[in-house]
Amino acid sequence: MTLTRAEAEKNAVKFPPTKTVPQQILTKAQDSRPVVQDFVPLAESLEWDLGQQYLRDRGNKAFISDASPVPFVINNDGNLSRNAAEVFFTSLVEAEKTEGLEPDIYVLELGIGVGLFARFFLDYFEELCEKNKKDYYDRLVYIAADRSERMLADVIRHGVLSNHPGRYRLRVVDAMCPEKDLPKDVAFLSHPRKERPFRAVFLNYLLDCLPASVLQFDGERAKELHVRTCVARNVELEEFTDMSIEQIRDRAQSNDPGAKQELLEVYGLFASEYDYRPIDIKKIPYGDFVVEYARRMTRRFLLSYGAIQSLERLLELTAEDGFILVNDYGQTTTTREDDFEHQRFSLATFVGINFPLLKAYFDQPQKGHWIEPHSEAGGIHTRLLCRRRSNDLVVKFWERFSASAIEKLQAPIQKARACARAGRFELAATFYNEALELQPRNWLLLNEISMFLSFSLRDGKAGIDMAKSALALNPTCSAELWNTLGDGLFEFGRIEEARSAYLKALRVNESDVRARYNLAFCHERARNYLAALEMIAEALALDKVGEYRERLMQKLKEVMELMGRRYQQEYLLLINLVSKYAKKDESEQGKATAS
Repeated sequence: MTLTRAEAEKNAVKFPPTKTVPQQILTKAQDSRPVVQDFVPLAESLEWDLGQQYLRDRGNKAFISDASPVPFVINNDGNLSRNAAEVFFTSLVEAEKTEGLEPDIYVLELGIGVGLFARFFLDYFEELCEKNKKDYYDRLVYIAADRSERMLADVIRHGVLSNHPGRYRLRVVDAMCPEKDLPKDVAFLSHPRKERPFRAVFLNYLLDCLPASVLQFDGERAKELHVRTCVARNVELEEFTDMSIEQIRDRAQSNDPGAKQELLEVYGLFASEYDYRPIDIKKIPYGDFVVEYARRMTRRFLLSYGAIQSLERLLELTAEDGFILVNDYGQTTTTREDDFEHQRFSLATFVGINFPLLKAYFDQPQKGHWIEPHSEAGGIHTRLLCRRRSNDLVVKFWERFSASAIEKLQAPIQKARACARAGRFELAATFYNEALELQPRNWLLLNEISMFLSFSLRDGKAGIDMAKSALALNPTCSAELWNTLGDGLFEFGRIEEARSAYLKALRVNESDVRARYNLAFCHERARNYLAALEMIAEALALDKVGEYRERLMQKLKEVMELMGRRYQQEYLLLINLVSKYAKKDESEQGKATAS
């Protein structure tokens, strides 16, 4: 009798294949460790839950203060904001010609991060409107949303959007169910289209932190990646925590945020094991679609079901002539032997996006249009999703996000660096000037030019002024900028001002190694050797990847030598004083005897 596919899949779950003896030996060795949470799908695992909790609790410190921070520079240097503003402005001009615009123009950014994308978008959009004599900026309402209240509070606390009062609103929104609260928001009470209020939605490195599943197909059988969390090998819990393994397991099963916070404190003691286990494909989100799409395409398959769900629901909140702009990382092609590995940045877990899957799902007449650039450069991929295709919008998207556009921005920078390496500093300065014309608000570029001015052209004042220009764009989200300013001031001989700049770097990132290294120089120059040693010790303790270790050890040696000389001088001075007074006493005693 021939079994149906469904029956075969059920039997595969009930009767897994028998392991060989070597496999059993290895499994027994792995099973010897205390298990915190047994095998569950990746998106249900403790690793995933704690990563999500970490992002909610940590706020923008996850991007700017951790030893291995979550990457944020690629979508916050100003270029992505400028391109997005150009595309959005084009869409508004076209909408105004055809159907007209509502009094208030709403935009949503979901997953705001440090807030720099929003700031630079508003900067460029205001500039575009002034240049083209349009009142769109004055009618704009930018909804900056995130699931983390701490992330939103950090944006306010640092004043990231303070240059645009009245033009933004902050909201707590879950990307998996944005329709839950947004349409009922008080901001949309007078909106003529409450159900679809947004003309644009921006998703920057958001979809990669939504739930996903990794599937493996073997004929008619399907397996899913599962994760088991154990105490790491050779770790004695009692040396690190008062919690027993039973208490840790109880907290792992709890939904209480406080319990998750306690687990985050011991997260470094855990290790994860991975295994593909048989599943019923019908229980997987979008399982039917996946079976038809994936079986004929690949053996191993990343199902970005969280991304699909979020995009579907956001599309329902977007105007008919609006769009969603996605910027993220992940695979852009599908092969038969695809393999996937999720990434960890700091304590958070991320899974790259399966872009071919999203295209296959959304690029259909009944769903919408999935637009891709003709060519791409770099690790970030940009996609445009819209309900109704607009020629002007698509052309502008292709123009701003093509590989040639990105290469045009990078060309003068690469030439400047090559000239600087060859010692041709004046020509390098010329190319840097060309780069500034193309990227006037790129604070990373300004930081690079500041160091070039200070250390290559030896123009300390120009380097200081350039660093201040960069800090005017990004005063609160980069310790590196404050360090660069401090370096310029130090080279210029303004030691106390340099020290102040380095301390501001520590206020941005309390774990910054470079600032402590630099402060050691300031304390050394002030002959406060004990303070210099303290900075070096802290820097060595925080330098987990060893980037500054050799330089710190060299500076430690220099400071110790200086301290040794000081102590020797003090000792010699003391000896001389003692000898001087000793001779004086002897002479007075001799006079008394003679008399």
